[in-house]
Order: sequence, then structure tokens, then C-alpha cells
Amino acid sequence: MPTWDDFVEWAMEQAAESGGRKALRRRWATLRALAEQVSKKVPASEIEALLGKPYDQLDPEHNDLKALVAYGAGKGVITDPKQLQSVLRDDIRADPLYFLAQHSGKTFGEKFAPLFAKFWLAAKGDAWEKQSSKGLYDVGWTPAERKGKEIRIELKASSEQPGYLFQQIRHPKLSGGKDPDYDLLLCLGVSAGSLEWWAIPAEDMDQFAENGATSADRVVITRHHGKRRPIWNKEHGYTDEGWFRADAKARALLREYTCGSSDQLRAKILSYF
Repeated sequence: MPTWDDFVEWAMEQAAESGGRKALRRRWATLRALAEQVSKKVPASEIEALLGKPYDQLDPEHNDLKALVAYGAGKGVITDPKQLQSVLRDDIRADPLYFLAQHSGKTFGEKFAPLFAKFWLAAKGDAWEKQSSKGLYDVGWTPAERKGKEIRIELKASSEQPGYLFQQIRHPKLSGGKDPDYDLLLCLGVSAGSLEWWAIPAEDMDQFAENGATSADRVVITRHHGKRRPIWNKEHGYTDEGWFRADAKARALLREYTCGSSDQLRAKILSYF
């Protein structure tokens, strides 16, 4: 199975090829620490004269702190000039998914979320097929262990950390057929530096939906569009889309479906089937 370091390297390749809008702000923790060292040895007036603004207004995303550290290296405050490049690499690795904000929510959900899921789930010998946007589920994954038996995945993604919002969740009875439309709801929460997963078997979803039978204290999934009312029952049918936010209540109720360690996701899902 891949490791987080493998994923970081892969994500950095995606970032290098990425275009679009301005990226997510990174933390730049080590660069800030290095710049702080310089600020203590260089007079405030000298910093402002150099960069056109005081130290507390310097922005790492605008290369201000990089310029200050480079200036400090030139003055001998930073004794190892190579330290700056090392720091920059460390900070980029700390937030490898910063580039996602360059893209629309649609691109994030339709392109990158399936790629992230495939990276962690699909092993040698597996089949992986992304469905069309008009399909009844998003991804068909056939692990080698299941010998041709597909796991149909409804995949939702959000970058609204930490209260991730998962929208337009379809019920597995949406089509009205005898068999469910998919087998697993997989929700992916993405920040600049981490991934969180919720893997919920389709057969367990009703117990968290506002369907008139689930008690209010256990409701997580509610109606997505229109006035709030019960969904996913015989009276209203199964065509309404649902949504839920990963707030404290949802996180507590869905604890057994949570997978915070991406390298454990494959094993967790396979344990359901």
C-alpha cells in the first residue's frame, strides 16, 4: 500500500501541472520561524525600507518572507544559504494539497476527488472505473480480493475544513429498481495538508437520515434543496438529495465509519464486504 510520503510526492506532481485560480494559503511554519530569526537581527526600519512594509505585514504567499530570509543570508544572519531552499521544500510538503483552491468546486469533485480515492484504494490487480456524471454512482472499484465483484461508490468531497459539507447525496434507491444503485457512500474531507474519510455502507445510511423514523438526536443527513422536511421514505420517495456537515454531532454519530489514516481506508472498506 502507498504511504503518506508517496501521496505527498504524487500531490506535488499534480500541483506542478495545475493551472487555474489562486491556490490555498499554506502555513509556511518553518519559513516564518526562519524569517523571525532575521527580524530579530535586522532593524525594523531596514526591513520596511527593503520590502516597502513593516515586518508584521509581510506575506509569505507574496514572497516577502523569502526575500527577507535571502537578505538575512546575504548579511550573514542566516549562516547556511542552503537552509532557505530546505525550508521551502519542507513547507510545501507540509501542505501538499494547497493547489486545489485553484480549481472550481466542480473540478475538485469530479477530477481530483476520484484521483485521491483511486490513489489510496486501487492496488495492483484491481479494476477502477470512473462513471459518467449521469450515472447512478460515481466510481466502480473491483478489488482483486473480490474476484470480479464490484463495489459501487457514491463519492462526495469537501474542502470546508473542519466542518466539511457533503452535498447532493443520492439515496441508493433513487432509480426505483429492485437492487440498490450503489454500495458505499464515501465522503472525503480535504485540507491543504490532510485527508479525512467517512466510508458508510449504503445499507446503513437510512439510520442517519431525516426520514421520519430516525430520532432527531441521530439525524445527520437532511434534505439538500428546498424547505426542510422528511426525505427517503415511502411518502416522499427517494429522489430528494441529502447533505450533511461534519460538525461535532455528525463526527460523533459517524465515528465508526471514520478513517483518518488514508493507508487504512482500503482495509476498512473491504471489511464491510
